[in-house]
Amino acid sequence: MKDQAFLKHAAVYGVANMLVRAGSFVLVPLYLRAMCEAENGVVEILDRLAETVGTVLLIGGLRQALLTFYQQTDDEQERRRIFGAAMLLVLGFSALVGGSVILASGPLTDLLATKNGTISPNLLRLAVVAILLEPLSLMPLSLVQSRIQSVRFLVISVSQFLVRVLLCFVLVGWLDLRAWGVLLATVATSAVYGIALSCWELYYRGAWPRAANVRALLRFALPFLPGGLGFLLMQHGDRFFLLKCFGEEEVATYGLGYKLALGVGMFSLGPLYMVWSSLMYQAARSADAPSVFGRAFTRILAAYALVGLGLCLFQDEVVLLLGGGRYGAAVNVIGIVVLAGFCQTAAALMDAGFYVSRRSGMKLGITLSATAVMLVLYCLLIPRYGSVGAAAATLGGFAFLFLVTWVVSQRVFPVRYEWRRVFLVLVLAGGTWAVSRLVPATWSWAPVKLTLYAAVPLIAWQVGLVARAEKTYLRDIVLALRSRLLKPLPQTQASRSPLGDLPLTRPTAVSSAPVHSST
Repeated sequence: MKDQAFLKHAAVYGVANMLVRAGSFVLVPLYLRAMCEAENGVVEILDRLAETVGTVLLIGGLRQALLTFYQQTDDEQERRRIFGAAMLLVLGFSALVGGSVILASGPLTDLLATKNGTISPNLLRLAVVAILLEPLSLMPLSLVQSRIQSVRFLVISVSQFLVRVLLCFVLVGWLDLRAWGVLLATVATSAVYGIALSCWELYYRGAWPRAANVRALLRFALPFLPGGLGFLLMQHGDRFFLLKCFGEEEVATYGLGYKLALGVGMFSLGPLYMVWSSLMYQAARSADAPSVFGRAFTRILAAYALVGLGLCLFQDEVVLLLGGGRYGAAVNVIGIVVLAGFCQTAAALMDAGFYVSRRSGMKLGITLSATAVMLVLYCLLIPRYGSVGAAAATLGGFAFLFLVTWVVSQRVFPVRYEWRRVFLVLVLAGGTWAVSRLVPATWSWAPVKLTLYAAVPLIAWQVGLVARAEKTYLRDIVLALRSRLLKPLPQTQASRSPLGDLPLTRPTAVSSAPVHSST
């Protein structure tokens, strides 16, 4: 990245990533009011089942394999073959695994049956079709991300978001199709965009792969299958325990709190990692790679902590606004799941060492051991404590994942982590949240909470949590923005990236070049 600043791309990707996933949040009030608690619980369970099928399809593994091999190859024709191999594998697994799950949908719904019996085989089949269509748009968008074309990524994401929201309002809000309407909107949107994007990229940037390309991507992606299933158990297995122990209503309440907590990563880790995941392969070749990766780790975690604190300060008000009193218990899990997400984010950033060294297979043992720990915690805590027990088990499992990933990844790709800064960031965020609990949970007291939130970056600046180079970079951005508003300056000056020592150009009044995408 020589001409565009890291944060510009991160901001564009942040908006794009937000809109790709925003349907889940923007439509929450519609779902909570158009459907009862049991129906919302059914949608939550179907989403988790669909993600499980997606893992068996190796969607995540093949996407990461495409990004890794594409970034580490300079030959354009070889890049075309790599994309062709990824699409060939995706289509093959979709036909094999998707067809099998659709045929077995009857026994699966019998296995998940409760006293309400609200999950039908056809509803499950529709959820599977939705996940089968997802990689048709995900894989082409990964290429757009790799080419650092953030504006194109944003345009596609915005239109996709608007279409899905419109369809949901028509099918769920107007036609009252409820869970069927939710899934039909997803299927229609994924079909239109997936087919169009896949055909476009295959025509202009695809080539028939060699057998070696297929084998290399498959070898890289296969460890993601058992690891991905384990990860799904860690992240979503609690829903199935809650379903059997307490029913769909408890799943819906817990799902709301969990979904809000997941939004923290969408506004922090998501956009920053989309840029960093493209730059880290270049950074890994530099002499000071251990320090660069350590600074990236600190700064992305700090962004996560700041966004997570914002949610936790207003968790009571947000839950009341979205779901009303019926879902008030969701407040009890948000803070715990946000902290669990902090541990998960740390582990995900440490995974970079496995990717740049092409040692993805080492993640398998880590994920399976963490899965075993979390399953034990599920069995011990959920039957007794319900949603709070599920959140506590999630925190315990991801904390274990973080510790084991740290130990193993250091042997593959040593990184100089800034543990003191990371710890102080957590202390500052946790202390601010503890003070905020003394403030009444009403919108009339919101200015007090906003003041507490605004004080956090000021305190971090004053006590030295923000390094000198970071202060210089942030001052440069402020000066550049001010110069654009007041009086343009003709010269440009060198600045430094907030996520490492990668050369960037400081934004000035004359640097009005359009932002292009990245991930």
